[in-house]
Amino acid sequence: MLPHLLRLSRHTPPVLMETIPREAFSPGLLRELHALANNLMAEDEEHFRVHALSNDLVHVFRRRDTRAVVGFQFWKAGPIGLPRARAIYGGKLRIQPAFRQRGLHLLSGLTFFFQDKLQHPLSRHYRLSIASPFGFVSITEALARYHPFQPRARTLEEQALRDAFLALARESDFQVDEESGVFFVGIFMTPETLGRYPPAYFGRPSARAYAAINPDFRTNGSYVGFWFRFTPDNLAALTRTTVRKMLRRQDASV
Repeated sequence: MLPHLLRLSRHTPPVLMETIPREAFSPGLLRELHALANNLMAEDEEHFRVHALSNDLVHVFRRRDTRAVVGFQFWKAGPIGLPRARAIYGGKLRIQPAFRQRGLHLLSGLTFFFQDKLQHPLSRHYRLSIASPFGFVSITEALARYHPFQPRARTLEEQALRDAFLALARESDFQVDEESGVFFVGIFMTPETLGRYPPAYFGRPSARAYAAINPDFRTNGSYVGFWFRFTPDNLAALTRTTVRKMLRRQDASV
């Protein structure tokens, strides 16, 4: 299956979104994506490969002029233990700092959701993610509502989602702390990455919510799990935020 190229809005930077299915994950592609990821948050190459191969596809963002990779997002989907319910799993997300705040990852998520919804129109869709603080903030701020992962389920829905989270963790060799619900992913933030964010960033409500669950996120190599349903209010909020970010005036030099 050949990669599919999608040109983004003319108001966005000169970036192409390339859809690459798992069967086309070449060693060269994985090395290219790992190099970008490792520059932002230190991660072993084999650990990266295991996670990559647990997904269905990856959206790769490339500069249109140089074809250089500026970001990527892995995705997969499947049924969960609820009637007519499917989960969309947002895998590893990395975007170069110069190309953030442009809605690329939100466009990626909406694209994958609508493609899966077309194939399963009668299913309720959930989105599950095990995220860094930066991914958590950027996604949850675009939502009407979301829910942190609960290690101790109280309802049938929470039990089905817990089982799905634990299966996701096993596939990527992540470990979960059954008390806090934090996932050890073995990815550590570099001082350079932390230094790109001013103290005010970590004072934002979503960042404080993340730190309340995972207070040692700067050093412990662990991420927070969260989920939401693709309800009308969440879809409306995601669409509004994506369009606003894509229409934002950008520096044409990057």
